[in-house]
Amino acid sequence: MFILFILGVGLSVIVFYYAFTQSEEAIGGGAWGDFIGGTLNPILTFLTFTGVLLSIFLQRLELGLSRSELERSANALEKQITSIEKQNFEAAFFQMLNTFNTIVESIDLYNKDNGMETSGRDCFRVFYTRLNKIYRDNKEKGSKKHAAEAILRLSYFNFWKQHQLELGHYYRFLFNVFRFLDESPASEEYHAKLLRAQLSDQELLLLFYNCLSQHGQKFSDYAIKYKLFDNLPTIRLLEDGHTHLIDQEAFGDNPMYNSKNIGSSF
Repeated sequence: MFILFILGVGLSVIVFYYAFTQSEEAIGGGAWGDFIGGTLNPILTFLTFTGVLLSIFLQRLELGLSRSELERSANALEKQITSIEKQNFEAAFFQMLNTFNTIVESIDLYNKDNGMETSGRDCFRVFYTRLNKIYRDNKEKGSKKHAAEAILRLSYFNFWKQHQLELGHYYRFLFNVFRFLDESPASEEYHAKLLRAQLSDQELLLLFYNCLSQHGQKFSDYAIKYKLFDNLPTIRLLEDGHTHLIDQEAFGDNPMYNSKNIGSSF
């Protein structure tokens, strides 16, 4: 197009120069000029139209390249944002694990009878021993008057009244860690496995019975979804038949889970 423009300007200059310097000959060649003009005008118009089409094509090509570049930039930005969100989630999650372990280590118990002090995760061994004793006492007293499941729920209620002060913060925080995993799009399966790995056998046993209690019903949804009792030592439950009190999905691939116990008496 630039060459055509230069050529057109050059020819125009030559024609005007010839018309001014050789005016008589120019007038005599008018007919020939009309012929040349009539022939060249359509050709030049076509060339002009072709140039416009070429310009439009080049603009569309350039726009297409720009669009592709913008898409690549947008994809790169999206990946960067996803990576940042993942890093933020990981940092928050591991900070929550640290806080959770700090809460566990801060628990302490004092036995008035023998003066023994227990702290940290060892407290859950004491907790479960006490729950077991409460259950056995209630079962012995009320087995002929009340249903087995009612005795179990009453036993955990009595246990909870005694130890709500020590365990309330523990349960609330653990519940919120699971909720954090459930609501975060950056959460993956291994995060729940890492959280489960923090729990001792006695913690899992207490969490099992907590999920059966009235205030632990919401927790049971997370227990089922994240297979919280995948490593629960079912042989150490208060009764073998208690396994049927929560959805089987909560046990995951637990090798100690015995499906034959489902529906059996306590």
